[in-house]
Amino acid sequence: MTIKVMHVELGRQLYGGAKQVEYLINALPEDTITSHLVCASDSAISHIPAPGCIKHPVPYSGDTDLRFPFRLYRLVKRLKPDILHIHSRRGADVWGGLVSSLCGIPAVCTRRVDNKESALAAVKYRHYKAVVSISRGVHDVVSRHCKLIPQPVIHSAVDLNDFCYGRDAEWFREKYDIPANHKVIANFAQLIPRKGQKDLIMAMQAIMARRQDVTCLLFGKGKQQAAYQQLADDSGAGKNIRLCGFTSDVPRILPNIDVMVHPAYAEGLGIILLQAGACKVPMISCPVGGIPEIIHNEKTGLLVEPGDPAALAREILRLLDDPAEARALGENALHHVHQHFSIAAMADAYTRLYKSLL
Repeated sequence: MTIKVMHVELGRQLYGGAKQVEYLINALPEDTITSHLVCASDSAISHIPAPGCIKHPVPYSGDTDLRFPFRLYRLVKRLKPDILHIHSRRGADVWGGLVSSLCGIPAVCTRRVDNKESALAAVKYRHYKAVVSISRGVHDVVSRHCKLIPQPVIHSAVDLNDFCYGRDAEWFREKYDIPANHKVIANFAQLIPRKGQKDLIMAMQAIMARRQDVTCLLFGKGKQQAAYQQLADDSGAGKNIRLCGFTSDVPRILPNIDVMVHPAYAEGLGIILLQAGACKVPMISCPVGGIPEIIHNEKTGLLVEPGDPAALAREILRLLDDPAEARALGENALHHVHQHFSIAAMADAYTRLYKSLL
């Protein structure tokens, strides 16, 4: 039996959840699954190569676009999928469940963030036949609102083939104006409070009190950009901190950094940590959300409590001062990512879930 699955992903950029959808639809077995993808007409995912998937770009102006559920309803009635799989929030998790109920089609929702939800979330999730969490940390949040339906944990994945660059110190140091003798620590995340970049900027003060040969790169954009730049300038460590903006060069950059620092206060899983692990980069993060499923403290990385810049500085200095330990953590991280976060395992788990719903 071939199962027709309609995936809905409304993200505009090809990272995070949208990248996971690309991995999934290209890995699902074509002899078992026929995939259709509903996406925003101006999105990056609408242009991906996906030979086994039929794409349906639709106009979409954001969470409050009240025309989207009608467009989705018409597509579902015309294409008659066996399962509707909602990957995106952005309003789709609400509208997708309602459309599935109206059309009498089983629906799956994949939840990727560990933000707490109000009691009204139970109303949203009751329309789904299964709610997938990408980590046990996310599952702990979801399970409060949908106790009577299946709630499997299916980890996100990373394609090791996407992270096959070698170290290119000359390009890297020239592009980001890094002195030749400097060690480099880096963070890749939205510039928002829960990602913890403020703590990393404050930690740089303690780091530079010990050694001046450290450059900190912050990649990402967000509402806190001006505030973080001011904090860096006022900290006295500003000359060693660069706010680099958003980059699509992550696979090329990662092999050139000495330590990945991700001091998040909340995180569904942490795709950037999977990517760093794929490049054998030693990692420091916090035991929140799904992060401990990637970083096993003292084995595949180091964990510090969120909101503790002093502890963060100590662990960063520990790895900069002990390259052998840093290399060992990086090697362990690569092995762990390879064993537990493969695209094949993710696709197999979803295939089994689809079959169970029918």
